[in-house]
Amino acid sequence: MPSSATEKILKNSSISRNKEKKWYVPTPENHFTVPSQYYLKEDWELYGKFGHHTGTDYGGRGKIGIPLFCCADGEIIYRNVANSAWGKFLGNHIAIYIPSVDKSFLYCHMADEPPQLGLIKAGKQIGIMGNTGKSAGNAIHLHLEGFHGRFNITQRSFRSIDDIKIKTFDAHQFIISRL
Repeated sequence: MPSSATEKILKNSSISRNKEKKWYVPTPENHFTVPSQYYLKEDWELYGKFGHHTGTDYGGRGKIGIPLFCCADGEIIYRNVANSAWGKFLGNHIAIYIPSVDKSFLYCHMADEPPQLGLIKAGKQIGIMGNTGKSAGNAIHLHLEGFHGRFNITQRSFRSIDDIKIKTFDAHQFIISRL
């Protein structure tokens, strides 16, 4: 059941949630329109070994309780929590596989424990923005990554910037192109 803060954010969001839509933005629309960190943004100090951001971040703008939504009909095929090996970096996170486009979306730093594995509908709430794991500046946000094919956590073991470019794609631009 959504918290009162989440209900208020949903009420003030301009996102429409009708049954005919096949693609949804993963955050309320006012948080999705201007990412706080873009895909492949170069910053060697902040992003370390390969110097580039591997996803797109959407800032919470100092608010708590911001809901996260499944971007399309798919399946939650991977989930992990903040106190796990990958969770140290990604916090509470899930991967949703979208078979209609053969792509996976990794949602990271969620405030709450991720939902269970299984089928999920487009537009269904899957969690709340958070700052679990290693999040720059400890800011509430969603870090969204796109992967070609069915996600496996080993895909996230990058060896170079070229490897990042081969395995991933700009999830933000991909979703925008389908709205």
